[in-house]
Amino acid sequence: MKIDKNMLKQVDPARDVDDWPVAPHVDWSAMARNSPPASIRRQWTRRAVLGAVAASATAIAGALVVQVVGPAKPVLAVTPPPLHLQYDKDAPAASDALLKLASAVQAGPAVNEQRSGRFSFVRVGQWSLDMSSSAKDGTAVAVVPQVISTWRALDGSGKVVTASLHRSDVGDKPDAQALMTAATRGGTQVSTYAAGQLAAVIADPIPHDVDALAKALYAHQPQDKGAQSAVRAIADLYRAAAVDRDVRVAALRFLARTDGVLLRGEITDRLGRRGLAVSVDSKTGETRDLLVFDQRTGLLLAHESMFLKRPEKLPVKVPAVFSYVLYLEQDRRTDMT
Repeated sequence: MKIDKNMLKQVDPARDVDDWPVAPHVDWSAMARNSPPASIRRQWTRRAVLGAVAASATAIAGALVVQVVGPAKPVLAVTPPPLHLQYDKDAPAASDALLKLASAVQAGPAVNEQRSGRFSFVRVGQWSLDMSSSAKDGTAVAVVPQVISTWRALDGSGKVVTASLHRSDVGDKPDAQALMTAATRGGTQVSTYAAGQLAAVIADPIPHDVDALAKALYAHQPQDKGAQSAVRAIADLYRAAAVDRDVRVAALRFLARTDGVLLRGEITDRLGRRGLAVSVDSKTGETRDLLVFDQRTGLLLAHESMFLKRPEKLPVKVPAVFSYVLYLEQDRRTDMT
């Protein structure tokens, strides 16, 4: 799995909504009572992948799959419940809180900083809905839990290890130890890259200056979606690189000056970690992106995407969380182990 700009942009949560096939409204809880088919057939003519970096895959290893429309009785996947927000309604602007956090991180000790080591290392856990369709087989939904570990050197060489998990291995609110234990049991795909083959979201060194960082982030996520582009660019950056303290401070200040970023307050993510949450709604009000930051280090803990309005061709009960990413580890390592 090569991480480059085009592949990371596949996490755009609504890019293919207009192309999804019509499906009737169904009971999401019914999925828990059904067994998954053995595989996803290759005859699908259109894929609308939500929240997954490996968007070009033709089969999902370890996914729990159910038929939505077609020969079988319609059923759909259960979506995880939204996180409990301190400011669910009438959320204030996040600028002051983000600037305060940035100042605290800059003034505090350089905790967990590992500046040595050839490889930037990042590990994330992610859950997403993958909807695929064909004229023959109808529409199917897969719940896709994965743990993705990325090693990248300055010269663009490295390795990506993807563990695709069975839904039964993890719950909607797994603890970190259970997540990693499940990952060791999951089927893994290992891809190695020679120099220049594993691209970064932002070329090293990542700028510490806010203006330079903003320019680089918008080169990755064009600014046409406004604040949503800013939030998704930050989420992508943390997926692909170990981010030092100065970059974390600059990223917080970049978000602070971005219009449309709202404060959701102190919340607990799906691993039980406390953090400061901010969110951005799309210009059409159809989707929301939520970021959760550690209030001691400024590190990104989680990124979630949800539907606020029911897409015309997708049978979900809104608000519906359709993907979330948990940022598990980041540091620098001397080797790819």
